[in-house]
Amino acid sequence: MPQISVDKLLYGRILRILYIFAFLPVFYFIWDEYKKLAAISISIILIVSWYLQFRIRHQDIEKPYYQLWLSFVEALFVFAVMLCIFIRDSIVEKELEKMLAVGCALLLARAVARTLYMLSMLREGKSFFTSGFWSKVATISINVTMLIYVLDMEHYQQICMGATVLMLFAAAVSFGYRYYRDPTHRKPLSVCNQLTMSRIVLTPVFLWVFFYDGDLNYQNNSLVFKILALVMVVAFMVTDFLDGYLARKWGEVSTLGKYLDPFSDKISNMTVFLCFLASGYTSVWMVALIYFREASIETLRTLAASEKIIMPARQSGKWKTAIQGIGILIILIGALDPLYTLIPNWTEIWEYLPYSVMAIITFVTIASGIDYFVSSKDVLKKYV
Repeated sequence: MPQISVDKLLYGRILRILYIFAFLPVFYFIWDEYKKLAAISISIILIVSWYLQFRIRHQDIEKPYYQLWLSFVEALFVFAVMLCIFIRDSIVEKELEKMLAVGCALLLARAVARTLYMLSMLREGKSFFTSGFWSKVATISINVTMLIYVLDMEHYQQICMGATVLMLFAAAVSFGYRYYRDPTHRKPLSVCNQLTMSRIVLTPVFLWVFFYDGDLNYQNNSLVFKILALVMVVAFMVTDFLDGYLARKWGEVSTLGKYLDPFSDKISNMTVFLCFLASGYTSVWMVALIYFREASIETLRTLAASEKIIMPARQSGKWKTAIQGIGILIILIGALDPLYTLIPNWTEIWEYLPYSVMAIITFVTIASGIDYFVSSKDVLKKYV
């Protein structure tokens, strides 16, 4: 190792030790409510963290054994600080802050997952992945969120924690992509099919985000979670476009993908429609007709498969998917709180808008189903 690398390594270790020791006074300042002193300590942590992540790039040059234990101690201190803030606020205000609890749980899960991964790599004698961009951004976001909570900036706490949750999720997705694309860990599942699978995996997360406050009335939900739900639906639509586009571009079109893509669309969209039903944005008969169409087409695909025929997506099906996505976006955007102040009489408009949009979606969905059945009459003749 060149001399400059040794110096850089020692310099990075000194900064990481300073980073860890900067946490110690924070615990005392939090409980005695010395906000300014706690903010100064966390500001030092934030600056050193940024320098380590983007300037020193310590995770790229540190030896695996030291990296394991230093990372574990850092993650443990971060979790402990956020947990202290959560306990303090719960005692003082006598009210559990759900968003902060979610953040603490994710930080603990991240620390455990990272440590287990490093231990497994050490046992196998393999090197760690270098820290990715989203992982670095997530670390900075965590430290900024700590600063906001210590300063007790109520209007920004949930926004920062929501952003941190998104960054942690992005870091996890980025790591998973790099891990499974690595030649030593690569799985037979292609990137395109992984994008398709992501919609299935994210669907329960959307369900939790939609009903985060435990109230069936989506209008009462936090603006942060309304925006998060909107972002997730946009992610559903983007991955739906990308999986097909990339499969054709990279020559990764597969039988699994042809079946998995429409299935993931139905899982994600039907979950959204059921959420709308619970919130009163649509009626039972609309959701029932949409479900009847989707189930019928899946049955038709199964019959075609038994005859060794793969039913390709028809143009009406593509229009149906596009209109469903646009309609979902309209309803989620319309539910955002700022529209009530920006647009006059929006309350009166909103009374009819969701139901009208869902009616259009239902009509287009049924029309698409009829088109599929008409085009598949040769398959039906064998069974009817």
